[in-house]
Amino acid sequence: MQSYRLCPLCSERQGGGALGFEVVTGRECFICAGMMDMVGRMARAAAKTAKRYQFRTFSVGVSVPEGVQEREDELRSNLKLKGNETIKTQAARLVAGDVSKALSRSVDRQRPDLALLVDFGAGEVSATSRPLFYYGRYTKPAGVSQRRELCRDCGGGGCKKCRNTGFELKPSVEGLLRKKLAGFSGSDKMTFSWLGSEDRESRVSSPGRPFVADVKSPKKRKFPKTFGVRFRGGTVSVSSGRMLPAKPVRLPSFRFATKIRGTAASKVSAESLAELGARFRRAEVRFDRPHNRPTTKTVYRASATARGRTLFVDAELDGGLPVKRFVSGELVSPSVSEVLKTEVVCRSFDICGVRETGKFEFAEITRIQKKD
Repeated sequence: MQSYRLCPLCSERQGGGALGFEVVTGRECFICAGMMDMVGRMARAAAKTAKRYQFRTFSVGVSVPEGVQEREDELRSNLKLKGNETIKTQAARLVAGDVSKALSRSVDRQRPDLALLVDFGAGEVSATSRPLFYYGRYTKPAGVSQRRELCRDCGGGGCKKCRNTGFELKPSVEGLLRKKLAGFSGSDKMTFSWLGSEDRESRVSSPGRPFVADVKSPKKRKFPKTFGVRFRGGTVSVSSGRMLPAKPVRLPSFRFATKIRGTAASKVSAESLAELGARFRRAEVRFDRPHNRPTTKTVYRASATARGRTLFVDAELDGGLPVKRFVSGELVSPSVSEVLKTEVVCRSFDICGVRETGKFEFAEITRIQKKD
């Protein structure tokens, strides 16, 4: 045992001075070769890095120089020692304690807002912020697509026409929200999930269509509940904003109200319009989805008026039922065309309300609850 000379902290991990280790300082330590003397300096560097982020909880991970962990394992194997904790655990605990005192933040090893990695070998600290999942509802005017569209010239590779973005420069809900949320979060790395979609020329009215933005490694964690993004064609507005507790593995089911303008191949009688309203009263329709199993959707209501061969249909449908197919009858039965016994083409449709009929499911939260 006298052949192993250890610094105070490395000796403490093995069971303390009672075991008879010769206590030395700095580079003379057999295990850490002075690494543990860096704890205070690395803790200050970790606190400085952490200050760049908004967070309430954090964790600390440690990377040690090559050979350090192996020397501790060798010592414990030769002397048949179990030890109180490993050098990584001790270093992480000490750094975390100093950071917690300096910044008045608490340690959370399960779901920290901020994960700090302290590399003692390189003398560097890196940080990874837990992603945010922002829920909101957007409204938009006509002329704005929901998603960004790939550049037609380069196909996403980047060129002069798209200013090397890979996307068309036309406004989109995704593009406008991405820019605004990047300003709130300090990160432009994000993906979007949508509860349904609509055409570029569709208006989306209040209360808006729900979406979830997955914002990766944000520096700021506080977003407003409402905001607007102005552009040359109008404003995309967001309301009902809130943070979800984790990444949803399943989006809620929903139903939506829509106003449709269509053109019939022939003039439609008042009797046929009345029959449309009676037929689509909580009616089930079959949707033969391309490349997927057929499914059944519900049409909760539908009513129509006519002006010549132009039809105006007011309907409420299950989410996932395409409006244009519901009108034309392509892969959907019964349809507006089928009930009216004439071909009807959907010219445009607006979204007048989206109502969630289910709940979000979160696998991460479920796992933690079961563990607890």
